[in-house]
Order: sequence, then structure tokens, then C-alpha cells
Amino acid sequence: MALSIASSSSFEGKIAYDTDLEADAKVNIFGGPVVVKFIDIDNAANAGTVVYVKLYDSSTTVTSGTTVPDHQIAVAGGARRALVYTGGVGFTSGLSMNCSTTAGTGGDATTDPSGAVIVSVVAT
Repeated sequence: MALSIASSSSFEGKIAYDTDLEADAKVNIFGGPVVVKFIDIDNAANAGTVVYVKLYDSSTTVTSGTTVPDHQIAVAGGARRALVYTGGVGFTSGLSMNCSTTAGTGGDATTDPSGAVIVSVVAT
């Protein structure tokens, strides 16, 4: 539910930390183009449910269940998954993201996980 963004003149990157990413998309979280270097997804609060974190190259509206994600990351129930992108993954418009219990846009891709899904993103 709470999204925090950190940046510093001491390092080149920006960090986004969301304590409960849900199906309603967080749009253009860094305020412009970024290159994602690292993402950490903690699905420990949903022991029996796979969740799907969806990333969109969009600085405007993202409609859950309709907008096709550019990247999708599945995380097993009760698990944590960290991904390092060597060279990074570019989002030329902006990075938007959401999380649901249904993959892609099919079915009911607007279903929130029952427990909190904690997501950290490091980008430049």
C-alpha cells in the first residue's frame, strides 16, 4: 500500500520500496525513463498462492486485467525471489507495476493477493 522512493547524490540509482503491491497499478513510479537493475519480491505472506508481479513500460494509465505487461515475474507461494539484470532492463516511458494472483491479462487479473507482497526495485 505504501510506496516509497529514495534517491541520493551519493549513488547513481533510485530505489522504490512498496510494502503491499496490489492489482491496482502504481504508475510511472520513478517519474520518467529508467533502467531496472534489480528487483526483490517477497511473497512470504501468501503461503499457498503464486503471485505475478507485472512491469509495464508506461508513464500513463495502466488498466489491470487489460494492459499487457512488458515483463511478468511469478513468485511461488511463501517464497521470495530476487533478480539481478546484468546491463539492466530499460523502460523508456516510465516504470509502472502491479501484482495479482492471475498471470497475464486473462482470467481475473485484477485479484489482489490476500497477504502483503513486498517489492523493492533498484533502477538508474
